[in-house]
Amino acid sequence: MISEMMCSLRNTSFWLLDSLKGGFVKKAYERLRKFEKMDSKDPELLGLQQTALQSLLHHSLKTTAFYEKLQCDGLSSFPVINKAIIREQQNAFISSKFDKASLSVMTTSGSTGTPFVCYQDSIKRKAVNAEVIYYSEKAGYSVGKKIVFLRVLTEKSQKSKLHQWIQNEKLLDISNLDDWHIEILLENIKTNSKKGAMLLAYASTLDALCDYFLRKGASYESGINLSGIVSSSEILNDNTRDIVRNVFNCQCFSRYSNQENGVIGQDDVKNNVFIINEAHYLVEVLEMETDEPTAEGEIGRIVITDLYNYAMPMIRYDTGDIGAIVYVTRNNLTKKAIANFGGRKVDVVYDCDGNRLSPHIITNNLWSFPEICQFQFIQESGKRYTIKINTKAEFQRSEELRMRLIKLLGADSEIDIASVDELPVLASGKRKYIVNNMHLS
Repeated sequence: MISEMMCSLRNTSFWLLDSLKGGFVKKAYERLRKFEKMDSKDPELLGLQQTALQSLLHHSLKTTAFYEKLQCDGLSSFPVINKAIIREQQNAFISSKFDKASLSVMTTSGSTGTPFVCYQDSIKRKAVNAEVIYYSEKAGYSVGKKIVFLRVLTEKSQKSKLHQWIQNEKLLDISNLDDWHIEILLENIKTNSKKGAMLLAYASTLDALCDYFLRKGASYESGINLSGIVSSSEILNDNTRDIVRNVFNCQCFSRYSNQENGVIGQDDVKNNVFIINEAHYLVEVLEMETDEPTAEGEIGRIVITDLYNYAMPMIRYDTGDIGAIVYVTRNNLTKKAIANFGGRKVDVVYDCDGNRLSPHIITNNLWSFPEICQFQFIQESGKRYTIKINTKAEFQRSEELRMRLIKLLGADSEIDIASVDELPVLASGKRKYIVNNMHLS
């Protein structure tokens, strides 16, 4: 009873505070609701998108050093940008209308595993808040209810106990995913879901749980009370989805999102696609080798225009992900979607004792070396590892990097650090930053 009252109080307090601050979360939330009920080819929807786009383009041309030199002739006249371009001239992308020190800093590992920083203004952050709320509702969530978030915990990602209590969120560390730690993790999920909770996790974490359940023969996790599971950041395998759905007795959704933009889409299991968040993003798919649009259904590079980040406009931003634009029927509406999504799947790696490691803990450890532009971590055998690094200048911290990895992988690990000019590209056009070659040994 007290728990339900606290959830209700958090909900009421959240929306009241939002209202007092201008109601920007609510406005974005209602925009999301409106767009989902509209056909993707509806002239009204397309007109609303164009109005938002033209406002963004005009703002970018007037207030950013990068775009001010352009002659605007519609979206196609703007260049395709990527992380490398933004890194090289970060300040040129930031609007003169904003004080950089007041902006929210968003950091992501990116497809090469190295940190990428971008900035968002307060209204953009509120739009992302609305996205998370809106799409999480499909997994049984509402503001004030409990969220259990499985992630690698570092100084940057950890939140205070007070912050977690206010948000009714519990962060559980997944740095180590051996059987013993998984058993502890499941007990912690059980403890924190007694009154009901939504579970948020990386797809690779759910893969590890799936592997554990298959080996242990688990059919249902008694005592765990989840309204739904949301997977993000990586591709969710259909088999993994089915297993965790059965074990936890709830729906499991996959979300296409990134730190630099927000929630770009959420999956429609029936059609096996991601329905695009057309309220906040314009999504293009361009050919692998040119900036020409692909035909409907043809795989290419996913390019995003974020309609609501005015602090650091990201127009025609190449995400590094691969997919195809298709149109599907849902609830008697034609919806624009991404199919054949080929992004972000990472290999599973193990320490010297055979304990499964989260690929994210490797990425997080490499963030301490900002001079590394790109890296690729390869497990060659049970105890032998290679890390390929790309740096602008000679790398001076090899021994420090080696010792950090030995601490992570075990005293018996053999680590080869190789400097390369460029990381290899897969046939799909993606670069994998975590690779396991043990099966080839």
